[in-house]
Amino acid sequence: MSSNPHGLVLPPELNPRGPIGRPHRARRFARILSWTAVVTSLCVLLASTAGFLFVRYYDGNITRIPGLFGNDQARPAAGAGRSQNFLLVGSDTREGASPEELRKAATTFEPGRRSDTVILIHLSAKQDKALLLSFPRDAYVGIPGVGKRKLNTAFSQGGPALTISTIEQLTQVRIDHYLEVNFTGFFRMVEALDGVDVCLPKAQKEPLSGINLPAGRSRVQGAQALAFVRQRHGLPRGDIDRIERQQQFLGAMLRRSTNKGMLLRPDRLLGFLKVVTDSIQVDDQLSFDDLKNLALRLKDLDPQKVQFMTVPVDKLAKRGGASVVLLDEPAMTELFTKIRTDTVFPEAGPEASGKPSAAPLLTVAPSRIRVDVLNGTGTKGFARDAADMLREQRFVIGEVANADLSTYDATEVRYGPDRLDSARTVAAAIPGSKLVPDPSLGRTIVVVVGADFTEVKPVRIAPAPATRGPAGASASAAPKTAADDPCAV
Repeated sequence: MSSNPHGLVLPPELNPRGPIGRPHRARRFARILSWTAVVTSLCVLLASTAGFLFVRYYDGNITRIPGLFGNDQARPAAGAGRSQNFLLVGSDTREGASPEELRKAATTFEPGRRSDTVILIHLSAKQDKALLLSFPRDAYVGIPGVGKRKLNTAFSQGGPALTISTIEQLTQVRIDHYLEVNFTGFFRMVEALDGVDVCLPKAQKEPLSGINLPAGRSRVQGAQALAFVRQRHGLPRGDIDRIERQQQFLGAMLRRSTNKGMLLRPDRLLGFLKVVTDSIQVDDQLSFDDLKNLALRLKDLDPQKVQFMTVPVDKLAKRGGASVVLLDEPAMTELFTKIRTDTVFPEAGPEASGKPSAAPLLTVAPSRIRVDVLNGTGTKGFARDAADMLREQRFVIGEVANADLSTYDATEVRYGPDRLDSARTVAAAIPGSKLVPDPSLGRTIVVVVGADFTEVKPVRIAPAPATRGPAGASASAAPKTAADDPCAV
């Protein structure tokens, strides 16, 4: 099989493998945030000399749009310090899609373009945290020169420039740069990653979006990837639930690219770079040097410090016979003030406040967790007693047996890939136990009872986001992170 399946040929000075005979050295290319791979995949690559050459080589592929920002005097003031704000738009235009790609995506060519996704990306002044704030496409907002309409009207009537003006007027947050990924770009990026893992609480089959997925985890690409992020009919909260799907997808792409090493192979990397640079449009003020400087600050961005939020919503309503989303004005004003002043992120770590750091929120109920209990002591009946106590707290008990050794002093809660959230619940129920990752485990949590075991305590599971309004529109702006995996139960 060819080692260069994409047919890409670089001149010797740009060849990531170096001259013939030089051993290849793997490089660490950082995290990709789905459509924000438009920013971070390019920027992070710039953290190495080879990365600089890659992006310089492909920089000419990027389409730059002139004149997106209006009169500087009429725009909001710049953000605090070195913080930056990007506006990311996912467009549904089919321009550039091949007949084969349209067939795979189970769609046909449609003229025009609309904004399916609008996300404000706020990067902290230290460039060590990022907030991805989603706006419902049906948000009922004031559009300059048009009046009150759905947010996606701004893009369909005035393109990127009017969308930027609308978001700046709504938020009073200055947009520093614009990024756009279309239908074709999204499709090709997912294909370049060989699909993305998503999770559904129950099976979904809905004809308008074309989604047809079982409950639980699925690897999606092509038509099902698009259906997953675009479905809103058949969901209780419509556009709000679709935003949560899109946020899940962004986080899943990040975890896939970092955990599976999808971009560490030069052939995959070069293919992905070509897909990205062929697929995006940016403002003409986003230069190669901007990307390079940003990369040097973003290369170590932790997925747990990449937060997803939705603009606070008041309720779903009707305006002019159409369904719209009304925003929560007081909560929205408070949130945007924090973004402008770069105070939207809670200080991390005990050193920030001088107080011990809070324990992580528990999100998986005991009744959803299967636990094997092994006796790691020389005392007969320890495992059986621990299993009985766990069962009383509604954990599902599997095997009860002896461990490999009888000399464990401390109780261990062992967990496999994607099971950290469940393991945290178990560890919280057993005082003094320690979490131990074990790649060999599947979906079952294993408790090795040590000599320190004394009791199993009740645990408090974080409540679901608060809702209000006749259709249950979310009133909560509580963030999730790119490290959260809804399949980890």
